[in-house]
Amino acid sequence: MEYVEPVLGIAKCFGPPVCKYLKYHRKLNDYVRNFKRIKDELNCKMEDIELQLKTELLCPLGEIPKQGVENWLTDVKETISEAQVVENKVSNGRYLCRACNGKLVDEKTWEMKEFLDKAPNASEGLAMDGPSGGLPLPTSELVGEEAVRNEIWACLMQEEVSKIGVWGMGGVGKTTIMKHIHNDLLKQQRFERVIWVTISKEFNVMKVQDDIASALQSKEYLATEGDKLRRAAILSEMLKKAGKHGLILDDVWDKEVGIPEPSGRNGCKLVLTTRSEYVCKHMS
Repeated sequence: MEYVEPVLGIAKCFGPPVCKYLKYHRKLNDYVRNFKRIKDELNCKMEDIELQLKTELLCPLGEIPKQGVENWLTDVKETISEAQVVENKVSNGRYLCRACNGKLVDEKTWEMKEFLDKAPNASEGLAMDGPSGGLPLPTSELVGEEAVRNEIWACLMQEEVSKIGVWGMGGVGKTTIMKHIHNDLLKQQRFERVIWVTISKEFNVMKVQDDIASALQSKEYLATEGDKLRRAAILSEMLKKAGKHGLILDDVWDKEVGIPEPSGRNGCKLVLTTRSEYVCKHMS
């Protein structure tokens, strides 16, 4: 009789785990079916959130994803990837591993359910306002260039002027001046957006278009379009939605930029710096 109590104690300790083990073994197929259902549901929810977020980021422009939404999408993608590994492991598992696989499937199912429960509320919006006009650029001190800076600024303030060309040989300070003007435009909130794009000698129209779309946080909307003219039309719509904006193209080497030109009616401005007088004349 003296051994009865220890044996009962051991039975109490091992009873529930053994029952659970047997349940995982016997009902593995049920666990797998539930696992796949939750995985598909989570995947659909992720795709819905991504689609709505994409729409919100396009109109109005200048918005960014809420931090919680970005974190949820990142974590869900990782979880779905891990779930696929689990699914592959179970489908290739041996009979003797059924209980272990059942436990693995059950745990991953509960993890995916938690992500479903914590999914962002689409009705509350998935994006928020980003930096209103843009981010200031690092600059060096202006030395002896104030007169030129003031002349460019005066042109920018004239409503009838929509395009400005800043022409001069390399190293004379065109970029430095324009960086100061860019930052001053941000401070004084003259435009809803101030967009800066650097163009190199290895000129590529589609890259310039991509860089402008990236500045508008909408590069994905050009990703599937390969025609320069149609891409320019898409960019035109993006820029319209960006509101009154100033677009600064630094170090332009080619007359073919592949972007829509601003209209004097909407108050938008295009400023380019170049080493080529021909480029300035061609852009009028």
